[in-house]
Amino acid sequence: MEPQISSDKNRIGFGIAIGIIMLFLAAGVTSLAILMVSVFIFGCTKSPPEWIYTFIFIGFPIPLVIASIVEPYLYIKRQRMFWQVLTPVFALFLSCLIFLIWFLILTRYC
Repeated sequence: MEPQISSDKNRIGFGIAIGIIMLFLAAGVTSLAILMVSVFIFGCTKSPPEWIYTFIFIGFPIPLVIASIVEPYLYIKRQRMFWQVLTPVFALFLSCLIFLIWFLILTRYC
């Protein structure tokens, strides 16, 4: 009985570590997206409205943060590896889609 409890504690600890690492990665990817926003805006002849910036600053990191919470949960609950891999890939896809939509909206102003 003791090895199962120890294994579960190790799995929970490793799951929490995965979540923390994914949060740091989400912060890094979001900071790179904000850097790209500032570079793209630099070439505009007229300033876009403020709501365009909040589209990226709020909308971009939301899928990544949600994946940082869901991924450790899937790992701790021993879900299939397919869902564990699909979750961060889908979150990154959604974030890139939000960035693409932002870029298409920006082309109207630049």
